[in-house]
Amino acid sequence: MKGYSTRDIAELLELPQEAIREIARSGILDPERTPGQHYRFSFQDIIILRTAKELLDAGVAKSHINKTLFRLKSQLPSSRTLSSLRISGDAGEVVVHEDAQVYNPESGQIHFDFTVADLAGTVAPLARQAAEEARASEQLTSDDWFDLGVDLEAVSPEDAPTAYLRALELDPFHSDAHVNIGRLMQEAGEYGTAEEHYHKAMDAEPDNVLAAFNLGTLFEDMGRIQDAIGAYKKAVSFADAHYNLSRLYELVGEHTEALKHLKTYRSLIDPK
Repeated sequence: MKGYSTRDIAELLELPQEAIREIARSGILDPERTPGQHYRFSFQDIIILRTAKELLDAGVAKSHINKTLFRLKSQLPSSRTLSSLRISGDAGEVVVHEDAQVYNPESGQIHFDFTVADLAGTVAPLARQAAEEARASEQLTSDDWFDLGVDLEAVSPEDAPTAYLRALELDPFHSDAHVNIGRLMQEAGEYGTAEEHYHKAMDAEPDNVLAAFNLGTLFEDMGRIQDAIGAYKKAVSFADAHYNLSRLYELVGEHTEALKHLKTYRSLIDPK
């Protein structure tokens, strides 16, 4: 039987075994059982248990965690799981980050979550004016156009691709411009163009780990799991690459590799 034992999880997350069993008994998780009635947890279960550990570390009471997570689970449609939400602690309370909102799942209270995007309506006209002035100038370098593209992404994202393409006209080997326009093409669903730019970024700069990592996410979007694994292996200086490798190895049934990369991920985000 595949899956992670209670001991595996306890060692990986530094969470007491009894706390893991209590969460499992609460109905939040649906672990399988061995013939000897021992729990076997899935990768998705690990994500939820890690969330519980982070909530405990944030000062949320264990009983409150169990009650809130169970309520959240019961409110979700069958097509969604708790692992699809970003859950954190805030002053002893559980809050959920979803669709650019932060809310308390018990009270329904919306928390303020100001981001750069909130300023777009005010700043976008100024950014567009800067772009127009830049187009009229012949003094800007490829780096200047790249920097302008980064600024435009924050406040006027529809204008950013033009700036990145201009950077590439001036310097076809500008690796970072390839990465950024590749990401924008990926987000727009233009997967072929995105893949082309990621490869060009890596041709220009073979050790560009961001290009490799983004290529991995692209291959996942395209359902090319083995290609995604290969791309993530070129980005192992990123903790998230190990996390994604663990998830994909679990998906293809390579339990040992999945656990190895999950442990590496843990050591990178919480070195001791």
